[in-house]
Amino acid sequence: MLIAERQDYLLFDRMVAFHIQRGATVPLSAAGFYAGLRQKFVERDGMFFLPEQVSEYDRARLEAERVDQLSLFVNDEKSAIQWLRQQLDPAQGGEPLTYQELQPRFLRHLHQAKHEALPELVELLEQNFLQDAEGRWYVPDPNKASDLEALRLKALLREFNAYLAGGKRLKQFRTEAVRAGFAHAWRQRDYATIVQVAERLPERVLQEDPDLLMYYDNASLRAG
Repeated sequence: MLIAERQDYLLFDRMVAFHIQRGATVPLSAAGFYAGLRQKFVERDGMFFLPEQVSEYDRARLEAERVDQLSLFVNDEKSAIQWLRQQLDPAQGGEPLTYQELQPRFLRHLHQAKHEALPELVELLEQNFLQDAEGRWYVPDPNKASDLEALRLKALLREFNAYLAGGKRLKQFRTEAVRAGFAHAWRQRDYATIVQVAERLPERVLQEDPDLLMYYDNASLRAG
């Protein structure tokens, strides 16, 4: 029953791609986009529908024994965050959990890519989720999520700037920091920075990551 393309993070990726491919500035942050989704569309099981679509989904859901969860392999920071949301979000069949409950599950799903400098689990939790009085981590509401996103973005851009200043080929790096740096450079119309860093990434990684490749291809057309 899970329709992956209706999940918030994939809808956000499509919105970003729509603007980048047209040479436009991305008008919303991830937190702002997610808040808008929840205001304008109907959410079911971590997916979003138009009002006229949701009744059909509800009927199909009643006929199904359960809603299948997307089986995620954690190989980078982006998939790790989505896996954690799946575990912690009641809308996706999860519940608030402590670090001790999450950690062994996380390790079982971890298949870290060789090039990925993946933060520790506790850092992923601190940058993307909130903790209640009982020590359980949970998905923040959209208002608090925007504050978390701002803090995380600051840390990611600091790391990206270190990559930019280094000047060497990047063998292992935090992919989310590169994505954040590319997005920031695009907003500044600093296409040369995108091209400069992209050409220092492993060729295979660049070609297989649609987000990084999208920024690189479109920046290459505009640089110089």
